Amino acid sequence: MKKILIIFAAIALFSSCDESKETIPTLSFPADAFVSLESTAVSVLESNTDPIEVVLNLSNSRAAATSATAVSFTISSDNAVEGVHYTIVDDKSSFNLAAGVFQDVLKINSINNNDEDGDKVITITLTDAPVGLGFPGPDGIGKTMTLTLQDDDCAFSLQGLGEATWSGVDNVPASQAGPNDSLITTSFDGTDLYMEGIAYAWITDTGYWDEVVVVSNKTLVDLDLVTGEFTIARQPLCTATWNGDIQDDYEIEASGLYTSCSKTMVINYTLYQSGGIRRQFTETITKN
Repeated sequence: MKKILIIFAAIALFSSCDESKETIPTLSFPADAFVSLESTAVSVLESNTDPIEVVLNLSNSRAAATSATAVSFTISSDNAVEGVHYTIVDDKSSFNLAAGVFQDVLKINSINNNDEDGDKVITITLTDAPVGLGFPGPDGIGKTMTLTLQDDDCAFSLQGLGEATWSGVDNVPASQAGPNDSLITTSFDGTDLYMEGIAYAWITDTGYWDEVVVVSNKTLVDLDLVTGEFTIARQPLCTATWNGDIQDDYEIEASGLYTSCSKTMVINYTLYQSGGIRRQFTETITKN
């Protein structure tokens, strides 16, 4: 019933045009059967992980749909390359509708290349079928569809991160006088990225721990320039005093993610002292 209603709606659409325009004759099924793509334009993020579905519909009378229908298509683009920017699920090369079936789906997977290289536009075009291609009429609506893969990557470098200034907060709870403004700085020595000041906001908070950092160490960061994920292996962090007395040295271990387009770094750290875990918090900082 649903398909019949769709057919009648299509007939009404194309037979009730303005009298000053071309009049499309009333369709006669199955002689005037046609296939059309359900959408004419779709846009998704390049990082989309779900298959993109390109749906083909056959408009025909159920009684006359006694044979299979194969529909050829082409995929073209000026800037997208199969296997580099997208893949075709199961290498599907045509739509195939068995007798009595009125819909088939082509699935396309986007490839997130983590490279700032602009949007990619793909055109799917129906090229051959035993029935009409696209809705009847001079425009052939539904014969083609454009798929835009939106670039959601932003280029960055270790040098750029090292030379940046940052602002942010930690997630220290109110019971420990938090949250606190982050005191993290970064630097780059030509090869490696370093952070300094992780956990200092909590260590020096005068409303709670109230220590004074007297020896500060830069901590080496191992950051993946493709994914933005990073780790900080356990290493010396700082020496602090409390009421003028030297305390046991602190060590730090951390992991996190730098999201380049939002310029935001999330640092999940573990603070060690006297051989054990002192605190575990998160600092979120944004590149200014």
